[in-house]
Amino acid sequence: MHTRGDFLTTAGSLAAFVPMSGGTPQPGASPVGPPSMEEVLPRGFQLDVFDAALATPAKQKHLFACIAEAGVALTATRSTLNAYHVLGVPASEVQPVVVFYHGVAVLSAFDDAVWTRYVLPTNSAPPSDSKEKIAGNPLMKKKGGDWDSSIPALVASANTRFFVCNLATHGYASRFAKQLHLSAKAVYEDLASHLIPNAMLVPAGVWAIHAIQNRQYTLLQFS
Repeated sequence: MHTRGDFLTTAGSLAAFVPMSGGTPQPGASPVGPPSMEEVLPRGFQLDVFDAALATPAKQKHLFACIAEAGVALTATRSTLNAYHVLGVPASEVQPVVVFYHGVAVLSAFDDAVWTRYVLPTNSAPPSDSKEKIAGNPLMKKKGGDWDSSIPALVASANTRFFVCNLATHGYASRFAKQLHLSAKAVYEDLASHLIPNAMLVPAGVWAIHAIQNRQYTLLQFS
């Protein structure tokens, strides 16, 4: 039986699989099935980098995890920050992190280029977004004001960090590739090179949720 420590040790030594920057994928064969074990770990992923992203002198550490409407989790993040503010707690003492680990929430982890190339053409946007005429990732659009829960605003005000399931990313890459007649590997590489600011691919979102809680972050789960 493998322990969490065994997994972490193994993860640190697995071969890397990561995106290459640039370019729209060209048509090609789309592999079917789950990623290989080598592909589970994003190339360049290291536990010390993961730990460094979570290390903070902040006394209040919050973890928001979501699988569906990511906007709800980001609104909760902003509400949490504002609550501390009215209580006189400075933003420097609060560290929020968000995990996109399953379902359409994962799509919120990618920039406008990914939404333009894949999300919108395949009608993959979350229901609340698909009802509107949107261009790009709607959560990247600043709203202004004290209740701005956009990704740029949360990064700017509290250095909010985002962790993204690599397995779910592979899943969407395969789906997009099949619908658009592209190479699944090339689409994955394109997705992974277009993450939102302060975002990191992790081997599995469900693993990250547990690992982050082990680093003394309080979990708030969103469906």
